[in-house]
Formats: sequence, C-alpha cells, structure tokens
Amino acid sequence: MPDGQPQTQKPRTPRPQRQVFPQPAGHHLAQVNLARAVDDLDQPAMAEFMAALNKVNGIAERVPGFVWRQDDPVADAAAKAILADPRETYTLSVWETADALEFFAWNTVHRRFMNNRHKWFVPPDRAFLAMWWIPAGTTPDFAEAMERLKYLRAHGPSERAFGWKNLAGTRAWQSEGAPPIPA
Repeated sequence: MPDGQPQTQKPRTPRPQRQVFPQPAGHHLAQVNLARAVDDLDQPAMAEFMAALNKVNGIAERVPGFVWRQDDPVADAAAKAILADPRETYTLSVWETADALEFFAWNTVHRRFMNNRHKWFVPPDRAFLAMWWIPAGTTPDFAEAMERLKYLRAHGPSERAFGWKNLAGTRAWQSEGAPPIPA
C-alpha cells in the first residue's frame, strides 16, 4: 500500500449451501406449477397451447413413474375459484420420483411447450413451482398445494416446499438451460 498500511480484506460471507431434500422411503413427489396466460384461454393467442393440452397430459400419464394429476372437474372448479383469475392455469401432479417428472418435462413434447411458453404465458416474477414429498398412495388437494407454494415464496425452500435446485443430482434444466424468455 502506498501509505505503508497493510491492506485488509473484508471477510467473505459464505454462500449458503444448497439445501437438498432427498426422497424419503415410501414417498412420491407432488408438484404444483402456475402460469398466467397472455390472453383468455379461449382466444386465438392461446389456441395452439389449448389444442395440445390434452395430448401433452396424455403423454404425461403414459410416462413411467407418473402417478396422478388433478383432472376431476369438481376439484378443478374449486382450484379455479381459489385462483380467482381466469387466465391463471395450473398443473397439480404426483410422480414416483423426481427423475420421472424430469424425464417428462425435458424428454417429451412437453419440452417444446416449455421452450415456447413465452408465446402463451406471462414471465413469472416469483416462484411458480413447488414440490414436496408425500406418502405413496396419497394425493394432494389444490388448497394444500397453494399453501405450500405460498410458504416457499415467503420462506424459501424447506421440506415443506422446494424446487428443482433442492433435489439431488444434476437436472436437465441446469445443463440444458431454462426455457428462453423473449427480449
């Protein structure tokens, strides 16, 4: 140093270690994700997405490791009442493992829809996905799923709710990159 004083370094704040929530024996992975459409679901801007929705859901149901998805009309009406926004869409599903969900999301036609989601959905400004482990043989309801997503938004990842980063192993979205968002 020019004035003869030793240089002192600020102590580094350690980066928080990534929390990993491994799959407990006898449990499956539940997940909920939300998206807000750029237009009403019956409008031309959403036509391509809506036309493919049943096909993509059918593919999900045939993927090894798929357990369940909410598709009951009464439960769907209750979920939409909770959302209170006709442009808000959701998926609530259960998978045997995170790998099964990841395979569906990144190795089927679903990936094409993820890569083009900017055409149909407003970019999220907060967490839109929550995952949690549930005992095998059980299914979540939408109100519980929303509480878990709200908890994740407010408190960050925990055993109550977490995201892809909190699962063991490298995930396709990390190596392949997140779907593009237009400039």
